[in-house]
This record gives sequence, structure tokens and C-alpha cells, in this order.
Amino acid sequence: MAAAVFYTDFSDYQQHNYIPAQPANQIYNIDMRLWGAEFQLSRRLSEKLSGYISYTYLDWDADSHPMDTEDTHYLFQTLPQHQGVISLNYRLWEDGLVSLNGKYFGSRLSKREDRMSSVFILDVGAEHTFWLPHDTSFTVRGWVNNVTNQDYQLRYGYDMPGTTAGISGTINF
Repeated sequence: MAAAVFYTDFSDYQQHNYIPAQPANQIYNIDMRLWGAEFQLSRRLSEKLSGYISYTYLDWDADSHPMDTEDTHYLFQTLPQHQGVISLNYRLWEDGLVSLNGKYFGSRLSKREDRMSSVFILDVGAEHTFWLPHDTSFTVRGWVNNVTNQDYQLRYGYDMPGTTAGISGTINF
């Protein structure tokens, strides 16, 4: 088990504001704070099954400034306050592994204060290691990310890809 608590105090953070109906913007310095906690529990559940679960909590605040407007956007408001990961790895065959990973991102405000919905993303993968002469190994990995083809954004205005797949190889010598 691992746990961490953190607090960061930003002095003179450069805040960037757009001026509504104007082809201009304004930049000024403010003080901001970011804090939170992280927890992770890793376990070998059997000879073949292992995994971990983690959770992150984030929060923040900022000093107000006379130049703030109703369109003021803070970068930290787009960070999810709650995030979680669950990962399971299973040795289905000798030198082979299959994995199942789920990632949760909580709801949060967008740049225009629209609510970005929470989302759960599911990824699967498999790998096999081939042992070669002279302590050399070659590992082939394949994966499918966002198996359920979720429509989501981690940053407002930037759609994340739907279902994607890949394959890679790594040689160690």
C-alpha cells in the first residue's frame, strides 16, 4: 500500500483571461493552491493473478483579482477532482500475460463552465515474452484501448480517440 498527501502553493501564477467580444486577452499574476491525496493498493491475489487499485483526490483555489470576469477560466478547474484506476494482470500461459485496466475520471468544469461528464475507460492487452540465447528476450505486446468506444474529453474541446489498437515489440539484451 502507498499513500501520499500533497500541497502546492503557486505565487505569481500567470492567469490568462480572454476579454469577451474583443480580439484581445489579459494576463496577470495571482496566487493559487493545489492539494490532494493519492492512495494505491497492489496485491498478488494468486500465483497467476495480480493487480492494483488507485485513487486520487485533487482540489484547488485561487485568489480573486480585479481583472477577473464572468468568463475567467482557471486551468485547474478542468482537472477531475476524483480519479481512479483498477488494473488486473493474469498469467494465462507461461511467459504470457493478459491485462484489464479501467480508468475513471470524475466530472469537472470546462473552460466555459460547461460540465464535462465523468467517464470510465476500459483497456485490454496481452503480451508474450520469447527467451532467446545469451540472456536476450523479445516481448510482443498487443492492446485495445477504450474498448467500449466512449466519447470523452480530458481537456475541453479536444476529443479523445475512440477504440484504438496497437502492437509493439521490445528486445532486451
